[in-house]
Amino acid sequence: MAIARKHLHTTLTSFNPQLPSHPDTIDLAMLALNDRGVIQHCSPDCEQVFGYRTDELAGHHVSTLLPELHGTELVMEDRINARLAFLCHCAIPFKARRRDGAYFRSELFINRLNQQNVVVLVRNLEVRR
Repeated sequence: MAIARKHLHTTLTSFNPQLPSHPDTIDLAMLALNDRGVIQHCSPDCEQVFGYRTDELAGHHVSTLLPELHGTELVMEDRINARLAFLCHCAIPFKARRRDGAYFRSELFINRLNQQNVVVLVRNLEVRR
């Protein structure tokens, strides 16, 4: 897992050089969704980022964690929704919700995983305290 996290950090810093230099200082969770936005799997980091254990999120809609995605079609014509992809590309902050109901600003990276799935990386933009 540490190797995968380091590789992911290297990839993300190539897009955003302002990220912290050490991968463990980034609150980053991965969500695997079906085309309708239902969470199929999530990384263990979801507990740190959102306060949920991985087994608690399976079967819930992504809007549980990202309320702004409620009613948004993630996939249109077999591609990521163009408006959503554009907002993610421009690093527009999205409101994310922790298990305790607290909100935080997040950055999303969204991509097609295969014909039936979408992967969303959620990065907490709030300063760690």
